[in-house]
Amino acid sequence: MATGLVHLILFLILLFRRGKGTGEKLALLYMGLALLWIVALTLANLETIFLPVVTRSGNALIPGLVLALAVGYLLCAAFFLDYPFWPIAATAGYTWTVILIGATVYFLLFPPPLLPLDSIHTASWVAVTLTTVALLALSLFRSRLAFRRNRALYWLVTANALVAGQALTLLPAGPLRMVGPLVHLLGAIALTRGALTFWLPNVKAVLRSAFRFCFLFAATAALLAGVVLAVEYLTTRWAMPPTTLVVLLAVGVALIYLPLYQGLARLVDRLLSGVGFDPAQALRDYSQTISPVLDLEQLARTAVQTVAQVLDIQRGALLVVSETERGGLLLRPVPALGEVPTDPIELEPISPILVRLKEQDDPLFQYEVEHHPVLKEALRREREALEALEMEIYLPIRAEGELVGLLALGPQRTGEPYSSRMVEFLATLAQQTGVALQNARLFVGLQELNERITLLNESLKAAYERLERLDRAKSDFLSLASHELRTPLTQIRGYTDILADLASSDMLTQEQVAHLARNLAQPVRRLERIINTLMDASQLDVGMSFRFAPTNLAGVIRMAIEPWLPALKERNLTLNTSGLESIPMIRADTDRLVQAFSNLISNAIKFTPDGGRITIEAHPLDEEHFEVTVADTGIGINKADQELIFEKFYRVGRIDLHSSGDYKFKGGGPGLGLSIVRGIIEGHGGCIWVESEGYDEERCPGSVFHVVLPYHGHRGPCRWKRPGQGE
Repeated sequence: MATGLVHLILFLILLFRRGKGTGEKLALLYMGLALLWIVALTLANLETIFLPVVTRSGNALIPGLVLALAVGYLLCAAFFLDYPFWPIAATAGYTWTVILIGATVYFLLFPPPLLPLDSIHTASWVAVTLTTVALLALSLFRSRLAFRRNRALYWLVTANALVAGQALTLLPAGPLRMVGPLVHLLGAIALTRGALTFWLPNVKAVLRSAFRFCFLFAATAALLAGVVLAVEYLTTRWAMPPTTLVVLLAVGVALIYLPLYQGLARLVDRLLSGVGFDPAQALRDYSQTISPVLDLEQLARTAVQTVAQVLDIQRGALLVVSETERGGLLLRPVPALGEVPTDPIELEPISPILVRLKEQDDPLFQYEVEHHPVLKEALRREREALEALEMEIYLPIRAEGELVGLLALGPQRTGEPYSSRMVEFLATLAQQTGVALQNARLFVGLQELNERITLLNESLKAAYERLERLDRAKSDFLSLASHELRTPLTQIRGYTDILADLASSDMLTQEQVAHLARNLAQPVRRLERIINTLMDASQLDVGMSFRFAPTNLAGVIRMAIEPWLPALKERNLTLNTSGLESIPMIRADTDRLVQAFSNLISNAIKFTPDGGRITIEAHPLDEEHFEVTVADTGIGINKADQELIFEKFYRVGRIDLHSSGDYKFKGGGPGLGLSIVRGIIEGHGGCIWVESEGYDEERCPGSVFHVVLPYHGHRGPCRWKRPGQGE
């Protein structure tokens, strides 16, 4: 009756608990079945009080209720060990149980039974029990983290008490059957405790304490028994009153008992727990070691290796904490022992894990992350990221009250959870790490700042050199432009003076007029080209005007080549084209494209020695873009100049070697041609760049100008990305 009363109390505790979760509801179901089972046992065992039909009914229902209890505990174990199939097991197990109990009731009402129900009940109970034990053993041996092994061990020990109690009640009526509920009660108390709280006791420590107590109790009992036997033996040998002999033996035993007891206790502790450690000495040594450390990785190794020497852990890391722009936390793992993922872990501003770390100084256990009702509400990616670290405990590291890091430690090799003494030692060690971690973070920040300053200085230096070269190019442009303008003007003036002299002397013939007109036309056309170039360059800043219309790339290139045919012939240059016909009709400004490719061909002619080769090729890139390359076997372009040549006024080579020829070798213009080309290409939504090994007049490595254009020209940035460039 007493065991039944305690079972009822456990049932009521679970029944009136507010906000019951699934685990508590499963435990409540189990305790409800246990009460029915105890009622059936009571009816079956009190034959003298109840009618035979009542006791017979109780006996018949006991096997079915025992099976129901076995199924109930299987569900509890599967749920608390995170096996996802427990709803399927509930449906199948209780369906079979209801069928058997229904058959039992039917045959009680309508005998005789046609099936060996007792054997079927017993076989089903054995199958369910073995399944439960197998699941618990599997979870125990496959778990890498100590808290998971401890949880599996807890439910395995609980199963032993419950199964033993259930098995005893399957025996025939007798004393052993009466002991069944008492044994079951121990498991029921453990089941209720496990359902009501996610913190479970250290089962190994409890078993170790029980063994220690039994060993010391046996040693003490043996010593006392030895005293009694010694008194009986000596009273027959010595002529001494028994009282005096007892007093003497008691004094002797008292002298040796306390040292003997302490020695036995230390021996048992050493055998069961291993060698202890001195926290004070370990902390002193650690404090001296980390004081000069400024490197984060070295600090992480020092902290974790100190813990490893004391507690023999398997893995560890330092999680450096920084705040995100949205107010969350970014945890960056710095591995120190074992293989630890280095992917940063971001905690959202409203994450319960973040709130827990910021507001509480207590260590955070992975067990809490997985089972605490509040922390389980964190985002799945946050919980999975922490689980991937395979750490057992996270100890907050603070500096001036601010969370700066976490000391993350894996399980011990002993396979036991961290004891309160160990946690206290680790918390103190984490506190000592705070200042060192803050200094290391400042040092890393200074290093990064120094690197950024160095890069900025290099960028400023490069920008200064670029501006200096462009400024020099503008000065050169003034000299070149004045020379370019003066040359045709001088020619025009000379021919007009000749014309005037001939006219004043009445010596001017029609042939002379025609000859002078032809000679005047040439510098006029050159002057016109220079002025048009200057006007086009002036439009680069305000934007060129384009008239997009359907056109043909092959026709564009043909018109761009035509003005330079005499120059190619005179310089003995070979020009080849390929792939132009593979490009379908495009939408572009024909005149502007002819101007752009004409400038590229002119540039290739000027910087390719006589007898060289120029190649123009075209090919599709994707559904929207095609590429045209203009390659030459010329003197090449320095790496430092390959971006600057597309700037206005910039030209390569020495200004004192300038030639006004349109196609003479190394003949230069005012430095506007390639900038206009880029403006035209980019005005079509394309891009242009040059590739060259460098400048070498002897080897002539040549240059390749790449032009990428869309099939449908448009104003706006180029949508095509060069290989190797980011999106």
